[in-house]
Amino acid sequence: MRALHRLFMGTALLLAGASIARAADTPAVDAPPSTADVLGTIVVVAGATRPLPRVAVVPSLASDIEDVTLHAVTHRDLDLCGEFELLPPSEAPEEALLATAVDVRPWAKKRVEALIQVGARRGEGQDRVEITGRVYLVARGAAPVFARRFLVPAGDLRAESHRLVDLLIGALTGKNGGFGSHLTFVAGTGKLRQVYTMDADGHGAAAVSPTDAIALAPAFGKTEELFWSSSVDHGEYQLRAASGRTIPLPVRGSVYGLAFSRDRSQVAVSIGVEGTIKLFAGPDFEHLTPASGVGMALRPTFTPSGKLAFAGEGRYGQRIYVDGKPITPEGLFASAPTFCNHPDGVRVVFAVGSGKDSDLLAAGERGGDMVRLTQGQGRNGYPACSPDGRILAFFSTRTSGEGPGLYLMRLDGGRPKRISTLVGDSLRWESLPPGRAIEVDAKVP
Repeated sequence: MRALHRLFMGTALLLAGASIARAADTPAVDAPPSTADVLGTIVVVAGATRPLPRVAVVPSLASDIEDVTLHAVTHRDLDLCGEFELLPPSEAPEEALLATAVDVRPWAKKRVEALIQVGARRGEGQDRVEITGRVYLVARGAAPVFARRFLVPAGDLRAESHRLVDLLIGALTGKNGGFGSHLTFVAGTGKLRQVYTMDADGHGAAAVSPTDAIALAPAFGKTEELFWSSSVDHGEYQLRAASGRTIPLPVRGSVYGLAFSRDRSQVAVSIGVEGTIKLFAGPDFEHLTPASGVGMALRPTFTPSGKLAFAGEGRYGQRIYVDGKPITPEGLFASAPTFCNHPDGVRVVFAVGSGKDSDLLAAGERGGDMVRLTQGQGRNGYPACSPDGRILAFFSTRTSGEGPGLYLMRLDGGRPKRISTLVGDSLRWESLPPGRAIEVDAKVP
């Protein structure tokens, strides 16, 4: 089984930049076209070309850390979501800095279409913070079209700030944002590979797995508990929980992949058996049964409708499978699928290796209609979709732009922005557990 460990670490953990080598005594007679040839037939998306609505945040002169934090989170989320052109704070009209009430007229001169006002204050001796958010449409005048006020635990301020901004995004777009969420992934090389967690805006990155174990495949499970697989002293990769306990499985073998359905009613596990890696699934870890006969079944995930998907070996290279059927063509080394429940329809995004580099492709839930989201920018891999389905997170080794790291971009390939310098693999993006905010009233005067 140690040979299988080496095979997995040498192929599946690379950023989709290499294909599985196949031993053969004689050349294949019906060899498929090269990956470069296949990719050459796929349309490259240039990114968003439509004009974005211009949005501004009303500045605040308050120096309280709570208000500063809320404003920082608001600016960051609105910028990262890619739905708006955000007016820089430095361009705010001077009269808005001293105004005691919101006046939309100076903002209209800045071509601002929507105005957002947020505020946070903490009463003396209180352990709760009051946060408010309002949305004004400049064309409609001074009356807010959206207003909410919440009391939140002081220790949850940042998370609840993200949730408030999600509501503000929803008021402007018709669908709430996805920043009340967190990311998990593995970063590191060699014997030092740890599981990390991070806020959706890149804040608070922290290693959560021990340094004496090689970690793989983190995923958030029931009650949002974090699970992963790890090996100590080159031993078997065993499934473990963040609490430290080891999870016994009915199938013996090293665990190389893990996924939970969105409602947490199903779990899928990639396990090394019989010289390859097979996929097993069930309602919980105790009741796993074979889910596919495809070998080298890695990076399991579930579609928004609960279908099981994964990357597995094809006749040539590796393909993406949904419900046991391949949805990507032969000849591509396709890996790490994720499914985005986008307002325009479900899209699958995956990485494709091409020489030393790899690109991200998007297709329909059943394949077809493929477009290329990245090109000529190093190794781009391990995509993950935001809970609202509109933003894609991925790792990139690009040297252009902001350099290597973890990026967020719109699902149409537009406006990539780096949120961390960390580069890793096995990226997952999930909503946070329910918060403890108390809504004071639905309408703020």
